Amino acid sequence: MSRYWNTGNGRFFSLRTKLLLFATAIVLIPGGIYGAITLSSSRAALAQVVGRLLVEEAREGADRLATTLRSERERLESFATQDVMREIRIEDLDKRISSFLASAKRGCPSCVDFLVLDRNGRVVASSNPSWIGETEALIPGGPSIGEAVQGPFQAPGSVRTLLRFTVPVPDPEAPQALIGRLVALFDWERSTDVLTRMRESLVSVDFGTDMLILDARGIVIGGTARPSGPWQLGNTVALQPLNVEERSTTGYIDSAAGMLIGHARLPDDLPSWTIVVAESLANAFAPAHRMVKLLATTLASTLLIALAIALLAARRVTRPLAELTGAAEAVGRGLRPESAVPVRSRDEIGTLTEAFNRMAADLKRVERELVDAAKFSFVGELAAGVAHEVRTPLGVLRSSAQLLERSLEVKDEDSRELLQLLQNEVARIERVVSALIDLGRPREMHPEPSFLSQILFRTTDFVDAQARQKHVTIHRRAIDPDPVVLCDPELIHQVALNLLVNAVQILPDGGTIEIGILPARNGYAGFEVRDDGPGMTQEVCTRIFEPYFTRREGGSGLGLTFVQRVVQEHRGRVLVESTLGHGTVFRVTLPVAKSFR
Repeated sequence: MSRYWNTGNGRFFSLRTKLLLFATAIVLIPGGIYGAITLSSSRAALAQVVGRLLVEEAREGADRLATTLRSERERLESFATQDVMREIRIEDLDKRISSFLASAKRGCPSCVDFLVLDRNGRVVASSNPSWIGETEALIPGGPSIGEAVQGPFQAPGSVRTLLRFTVPVPDPEAPQALIGRLVALFDWERSTDVLTRMRESLVSVDFGTDMLILDARGIVIGGTARPSGPWQLGNTVALQPLNVEERSTTGYIDSAAGMLIGHARLPDDLPSWTIVVAESLANAFAPAHRMVKLLATTLASTLLIALAIALLAARRVTRPLAELTGAAEAVGRGLRPESAVPVRSRDEIGTLTEAFNRMAADLKRVERELVDAAKFSFVGELAAGVAHEVRTPLGVLRSSAQLLERSLEVKDEDSRELLQLLQNEVARIERVVSALIDLGRPREMHPEPSFLSQILFRTTDFVDAQARQKHVTIHRRAIDPDPVVLCDPELIHQVALNLLVNAVQILPDGGTIEIGILPARNGYAGFEVRDDGPGMTQEVCTRIFEPYFTRREGGSGLGLTFVQRVVQEHRGRVLVESTLGHGTVFRVTLPVAKSFR
């Protein structure tokens, strides 16, 4: 292909030249732009990967903290159901319960104090005697507001931070009634130490993360953070809302704080706390920055290779385009390519080539259908003339049969049945003759959902007597479920009748015919008529549906033309397959009735 492309309005650069210019422009693009794009995509990938890791760590931290809190609560609930608790009803200071609580405290490293309150909120027993007799108002957290877990709170006169658990003490003799409450004060640092250990494990693999606990208002109430981090104890952190499952799937970037954040909430049966795991953007994106430096040193050689590849790509692209151009020009001149344009790739050019080949095939098919339509029109005019001539002798036959039935005393049932069959067939032929008159104009059909087996096997019953005279056997092949097609039953009956009669007439004595129903597939179902007769050559198969083309002596050559037209009017297809000496198959497909699919 030359450098320029000539058109009626002047010369333009050819596609190959444009590809080479484009590749040259890529070589001249500053490496910084390429590095920026690489950095952006790498940061996005790292944000997704590291963000997902942070979310997983947040979920793991939330699950571990939830396990710790539930374990402490369950232990406290088991204490509340001990037999010793029934002494609360004495409403006096109880040393036995206090002794039990002191023993429980020694077995719990994170426990600070256990207290038992009576119905009036007065401390009646405690692991620390100084609490006995005090009111609930003096306990960290004040009067319970119905929450099982509260905190953290500052211990009176101490720098220690406490977490408070409150569980009801049921009446052993009436479990639905309460005789008091059991309060446990836990060391906040020990209770949340699981997060500290998790952060230490992350630091050991070069993750300098902050692990924070936020309350329902977003205030930092615990956790571990770097001294240089943006959030410390008491700060407010604005998080993005969690999704409908209350669990985020990937982290997100807080540009103001310079952090990549993942977070997860504690389950609903625990306080409305959120575990936040955050990593600085500088640390999270460090691999991307290192990669950009490496790319900067290799960018020039990579782009030179890209230029060489562009030269090869230009050749691969322009060759199929030149073939398509030649084929399109041939079609424009009214010529038809002898063969399809070869598809050389599976990309857009290949798709375009396939589309062009389909278009060329469709044009050829449309031309063939137009020729067939002209033939049908001619056949229709001729058939209408013939039909007018046939109607008169048909009327004579019908009148004669009626007069014969009235004048003769037919005593045996066989003769009466033959006369009735004669009249029925004369009536049916007259209907067919009337239909032939309409062959030259659009046919008025009456489609309805119909079972194929009912139409086909009724036709088989009708042809069976003619087949027995030639010692021809007709086999029926039904399927389950029986397909329901949208068709005019009478017209499809005539289609099947034509195919069966043709098969019977073409077969020698002792031949076999099989009529079988085809299952529904891709919205179509149908039937096939298969014989073991002499078969046809490929040349005959291509002309078998042409008007007046026949292989039988005395045949009109219109039967299969009628079959093809009726099937096409039903928006179906009729195909023929045959091998000389090995029989013939006619296959008819029709649209399936939608309500029966």
